[in-house]
Amino acid sequence: MAPLEFSGKVILIYGGTSGIGKELVNRLVTLGANVIFTGTNKEKGSALEATLSSKKQAGNLSSAEAVFCQCDATDWASHGKLYTLAEERFGPVDTTVIVAGILESSDLLNDDEQESYRTIDINLTAAAKANRVAIQHFLKHKRPGCIVNTSSIYGFCGAPLAPLYTATKHAIIGLTRSYGSLFRSTDIRVNCVAPHFVDTPMVSGQSRKVASALGMVPMTRCIEAYMQAIQDKTLNGDILTVADKIIIEPRYTAPYYEHLDDLCYERKQGVLDQLLKHEPL
Repeated sequence: MAPLEFSGKVILIYGGTSGIGKELVNRLVTLGANVIFTGTNKEKGSALEATLSSKKQAGNLSSAEAVFCQCDATDWASHGKLYTLAEERFGPVDTTVIVAGILESSDLLNDDEQESYRTIDINLTAAAKANRVAIQHFLKHKRPGCIVNTSSIYGFCGAPLAPLYTATKHAIIGLTRSYGSLFRSTDIRVNCVAPHFVDTPMVSGQSRKVASALGMVPMTRCIEAYMQAIQDKTLNGDILTVADKIIIEPRYTAPYYEHLDDLCYERKQGVLDQLLKHEPL
């Protein structure tokens, strides 16, 4: 996709105040997209919004804008408010990117999260809600739409020191492949980027030592993977891993899984037809 094709697009980024999300906000606004971005830290969000506004006023950016919205993504109603804000400021959302996530919120022995696990609430439950609200939005407006989820190297292997984190990252891959498969024959796309270690505030302490030994992924390469997931219209339900290069993972790792998908084809089409005919509220 040429940079001009981002001009005037409306993009929602969950977790845009630091790390990968912040870099995405900067890149997309530079390319002319209007961006709504979220975060829990109001000071960081407001600071980034002010910085981009100053660059725009100085003539160093296009006419695009970035608007920060403090958001608790575990709250269902908060998602709807983001789309309302986007429509009031710019119009319907074209792309939703979900980057927000945390590491372990408690350890095995000092576990006092009796009613829920914050790691699962943010990394998986909130992401699932974000996916569903985005799909409802695209269906409501009868327009193409793209969702990009975020997994990790730990979406493919075990993390004995962060089992809840790795469980959520495995689940995000399953969520992406499922929704992508369901909507593959439509113009709604759901993809996922799974970076190896990237130099962000989340990688600290002992984890940074491991990451440094393994090799950090340059932020620029990581951002290019997100751009590819947004741009490449042949991708749907696909996982892009990012290490020394960007790789599109095979959709089926064994003939059995492809056969299972084929057997579900008619039922899947029936559900899809119902979704496409339904008029969302």
